[in-house]
Amino acid sequence: MNNIIKHSFFILLTMLTMLVASCSYDEQINTYNVEVRLNHNVDGVAVKMTNSIGSTFEAATDANGIARFTLPSGIYSVSASKVSDDEYFRHVYNGALSDVAIGSNNTTIELPVSITTMQTTNPILIKELYNGGCQKDDGSGKFAIDKCIILYNNSSETVSLDNVGFGIIEPYNAEANTHSFLNGGKLDYADKDWIPALNGIWYFQKGNTIAPYSELVVNVHGAIDNTPTYSNSINYANTAYYCMYDMEATSSDGGKYNNTRYYPSPADVIATSHYLKAVKYGKSNAWPMSQTSPAVILFRTEDITPKQFGENPDNIIYPTGNEGNIVYACLKIPRRWVIDAMEVYNATALAKCKKRLTPDLDNGYATLTGGYGHSLIRKVEKTVDGHAIYQDTNNSTNDFYEADNCSLR
Repeated sequence: MNNIIKHSFFILLTMLTMLVASCSYDEQINTYNVEVRLNHNVDGVAVKMTNSIGSTFEAATDANGIARFTLPSGIYSVSASKVSDDEYFRHVYNGALSDVAIGSNNTTIELPVSITTMQTTNPILIKELYNGGCQKDDGSGKFAIDKCIILYNNSSETVSLDNVGFGIIEPYNAEANTHSFLNGGKLDYADKDWIPALNGIWYFQKGNTIAPYSELVVNVHGAIDNTPTYSNSINYANTAYYCMYDMEATSSDGGKYNNTRYYPSPADVIATSHYLKAVKYGKSNAWPMSQTSPAVILFRTEDITPKQFGENPDNIIYPTGNEGNIVYACLKIPRRWVIDAMEVYNATALAKCKKRLTPDLDNGYATLTGGYGHSLIRKVEKTVDGHAIYQDTNNSTNDFYEADNCSLR
């Protein structure tokens, strides 16, 4: 019996010794310092390292794009990910490596990370509208065939101008005696999902972009140096400028935008790739943007080009009582496509002016005294790292001011 007890005690003692030895062995597992370096200096990227038995270790990168770990030896897979949203874009960071051996100190792992940037809202704004013309040198009146629209990229990313276009809303002038879509004080399309773009639309050719925090000048009429004849006017002979010029766009009555007073051959320095193209469905020989009080929209079509959309007769609308009359032909631009919009009232006829843009697009209006070189310029909200950020409240009364001169002078 004593032998049995002694033997059992020996076995128990042996097991305890093995257990203690095992614990001591576990406590002595070697660990190593590891740095995971991304190929971009981005902080806050979540980095995970998972070994062959499924143990996962996590750390975040610092401002230099480095995540630091203390790890036991083994074979690891490495992954990194981050989603970052700013006002206009979503930035997605992703990277992965497999079969990474850890077994020596001061190991550095170079992890390539790709960045995908997706536009969540559109940062392009109408920064300035110059449409009222200037005084002629001889004092005989105004010269107004020198209009322009200046866009601005309010973000830190380059933005494509593919499928981006311009339209003007019926009627041409806010102070017009007749407003075909306004009945009983309510716009016929107030509860619709579209807005009527009158006469024709213009759009950028494919491949053009607007750089971060930069402006882009689009001449509407007179893409030449106008200053030799009218010293108060604008010189559009600039390689960076764009212009509305399309002698081929044709409406159903055979009409073209070919009035050479409005469309002299553009200055040679303006590349043909900077010519905006037109879809013409109304009756005129020039795009009739008002000299006194236009309502301008900037839009981007979705899943269809502006040309395809504009040339589809199913997308044309006429005011009640003028069905089929090409003079009143409008294109039903979906309101969700509108990037920016600007309502202008004639400062000398405010009492007569009526709204054309719905409140979701522009809840106010900017006033203009035309004929004296004045321009409507968007207010700067703040500066970020030396870059202007322009105000955008969807209310032109708040967002714009009337300047004495166009900023291009």
